[in-house]
Amino acid sequence: MTRGSGPMHAALRASGLRSYWRRQYPVLREAPAMAAAEAHLLNTLRTLPLAQRAGYAAVLRTLPLAYRLTTGGRSVHRAADGDANGAGGGRPGLGALAVLPGFREVVRSSTALALLGALDGRTGREGAR
Repeated sequence: MTRGSGPMHAALRASGLRSYWRRQYPVLREAPAMAAAEAHLLNTLRTLPLAQRAGYAAVLRTLPLAYRLTTGGRSVHRAADGDANGAGGGRPGLGALAVLPGFREVVRSSTALALLGALDGRTGREGAR
């Protein structure tokens, strides 16, 4: 279980990734799946050494600004659907951040951890029935 608040949770909410995930992955539109995704990501990040956690949180918090700078002012909350490399209907996706060191890795790893959490959460609920 993860705490409902804290610096990493606030950084995740500020990042805009949750909005992106909801558009990109329909399963994460369901509240229980999103909660499981967030919990898995946050619990995994909590295992990192303090310096790495602080760096990850800093990148999450600055992700919206970095996205605006790389896309000419677009909001990360409306980042294009499509893959994380930015292939989406003429608008850049979060892959536009690939030009900035560290951001692409944070988007990809966060998304992977979130999807694993949603999958594990769903599997866990089905197994408990």
